[in-house]
Amino acid sequence: MASTYLTNTNPTAGNRTKGTISVWFKRGNISSSQYLYSERYDNNNMGFIELKSNDQLNFQSLDGGNTQVQIQTNRVFRDTNAWYHLVVAWDTTDSTVADRVKIYINGVRETSFAVNSPPNSSINLYFGVGSSSYPLFIGSQKTSSGFFDGSMSHFHRVDNQQLAQTVFGSTDNTTGEWKINTSPSISYTGS
Repeated sequence: MASTYLTNTNPTAGNRTKGTISVWFKRGNISSSQYLYSERYDNNNMGFIELKSNDQLNFQSLDGGNTQVQIQTNRVFRDTNAWYHLVVAWDTTDSTVADRVKIYINGVRETSFAVNSPPNSSINLYFGVGSSSYPLFIGSQKTSSGFFDGSMSHFHRVDNQQLAQTVFGSTDNTTGEWKINTSPSISYTGS
């Protein structure tokens, strides 16, 4: 069972309406709740990306126990031999409700959701809160639970930008496979 993670215990505050997370991941075990990323104060105030126990991907932000946004795929992630590339890009100020949260898997935008509850316009999510009260976790929900069981590579948490999946990868012209961009061109702004 996995029990390792990365953390920033005193992150700088950033833009709470806009950001991007990109990560390549390969699962070790399935059918258990595993967090790829979280920013949390407590169980009622947090933003996170989770692989649920049913193996669906869930992007969610909670404020006082109330859901601000929840986008959960119908697609399941059960192949323990495959690398998946995930990009979650959000901008709550976007006038098109469906574009406020974009989820891409291996370069293709997800459009089929078990839960599709987009954020209200210009709402501050629990991403980018900052301070020692809101530590960041890569590979867990907190120091004692929700550990990701598998491998991760090329993790990016970009503040203040809703980036396209093509910043982090591209389709190989010969094989048609989605390939990693090991040196993405990103102008980091914000925190």
